[in-house]
Amino acid sequence: MSTVGTSITSVFDHVYERLVGRLEGLSDDEYLWEPAAGCWSLRPGADGRWHLDGGGGGGPAPDPAPITTIAWRICHVVGLGLGGFADWLFGDASLLPEAIEYPGRAADLGAFLDTNYQAWRSGLAGLSDADWGEPLGPQWGAYAESSTLDLALHVLDELVHHGAEVSLLRDLYAARATERS
Repeated sequence: MSTVGTSITSVFDHVYERLVGRLEGLSDDEYLWEPAAGCWSLRPGADGRWHLDGGGGGGPAPDPAPITTIAWRICHVVGLGLGGFADWLFGDASLLPEAIEYPGRAADLGAFLDTNYQAWRSGLAGLSDADWGEPLGPQWGAYAESSTLDLALHVLDELVHHGAEVSLLRDLYAARATERS
């Protein structure tokens, strides 16, 4: 693994493990809890699969952006961010948001998290020092000139950002339950 790769994957491992630790004991009710009216969430579709409101956030968010549930945040950052970008950067770029199998139950998160994180991490670990500076290329549209390092830092920012939001929502959910007692 490259010097850059060692540093980047080490930070990703730390952030990922922190998120996984914060998800211990998550219930289905908490996973899908809507703390305010109009939340975007993960919902069952007529096709029997779970779907993210707003398409998962792959495009521009409405203004103002809606509050999102723990389920939405995790599926967005893990399914689209880690898994989707891993497929686009290291795979055949065939994974589309509507093809992602989102977990509708908190108990099913472990495999979803691990599969998508490992795809992302193993791709990063296989990069040489030179690979980190390579432009993403035309298939990335407006980000064609951005480097692999730029993308990795963006994904890291998303993982930290949404992980912190998930942690806060867990704290608010617990406080809500305590206030009722």
